[in-house]
Amino acid sequence: MRDILNIMRFDYLTAKPLALAGMIFTIVVFGILSMFFSPIITTYMTFASMLFVIPLQGVADKSGFNKLYGILPVERKNITRARFLYIFLVHFLTELLEAVIICTAKGTTLYKILPNQNGETMQMVKESFADTKLTLLMLFGMFTFFCLIFSFMEMMGQIFGRENEFKIIMIAIGTLSLLAFVFTFLSEHDLIPVVKLPSLPDTVSGMVTSGIVANIVVFVICLLFGEITANQLAKREL
Repeated sequence: MRDILNIMRFDYLTAKPLALAGMIFTIVVFGILSMFFSPIITTYMTFASMLFVIPLQGVADKSGFNKLYGILPVERKNITRARFLYIFLVHFLTELLEAVIICTAKGTTLYKILPNQNGETMQMVKESFADTKLTLLMLFGMFTFFCLIFSFMEMMGQIFGRENEFKIIMIAIGTLSLLAFVFTFLSEHDLIPVVKLPSLPDTVSGMVTSGIVANIVVFVICLLFGEITANQLAKREL
């Protein structure tokens, strides 16, 4: 476990020079906008998480970091596992930060100091502050989507090569589109049972519980992706 934590720290230090300034800027700008206009704006900070992930491979390839496992006393599989845990941790910490800003925004209600409180725009702002369930849905939804996307692309990139990432994206989109079309066609012609998606919780506490479950599921999937990737890469070294 210590090796994994050290590699995660190494990934962070690798991305830090390129990512930290951009992340701080995003936090300040989105945080201010959230305080005055809508807590939902905070959830778009998830986009900035990619600043700590995307530079890793480019810097590693350019500097030869991917050869370190042959020099350092670190198991090759642990390097792969660390990358997926790092991706999860980056998105999870961003989610926690967003949650803190959302709670602060809803607690301070600074939008009340803005002029024209009875105007149409301000009514929309008030509704946004009041709709906690939608804010939580965006918070957990953005975390789940982006964390899974980056984990999946990391797995595909390491197994099939970074140069094939665009092809992988196109194949994945095409496959999902085909499956959606087939599922819709079969459902409309009563060839398969109608599947009803579970409805969202009606309460804030229910949304929080669902969010915690989503975090656990995403964590398990990241671990699974990491193990699949580590095993596939290990076979090449035999």
